[in-house]
Amino acid sequence: MQTISIRRADELGDAARSAVESLLGRKVADEEHVTVMAYPAGATSEPARKAAVREFIEDLDNMAAKAGHIPPEDLEGLIDEASRHVRHRSQ
Repeated sequence: MQTISIRRADELGDAARSAVESLLGRKVADEEHVTVMAYPAGATSEPARKAAVREFIEDLDNMAAKAGHIPPEDLEGLIDEASRHVRHRSQ
């Protein structure tokens, strides 16, 4: 069962793109990547919580592997840009 999907914005259908833009509160550029993750909410037992954390870490590892070709200095720049964007939006 798939729990994560990564697509370029220009690969999304009109309805999906509209939904993403509605959730983000902004337009997305064609070259941007959109990531959607689904995971169980409200895991109550300790084993279920540990399994959810394990699956989440696996998903993050998969995303990191897909970004492995990006030079570290470019990745740092992207992280800085995203941080500035988030800080600006929350003010």
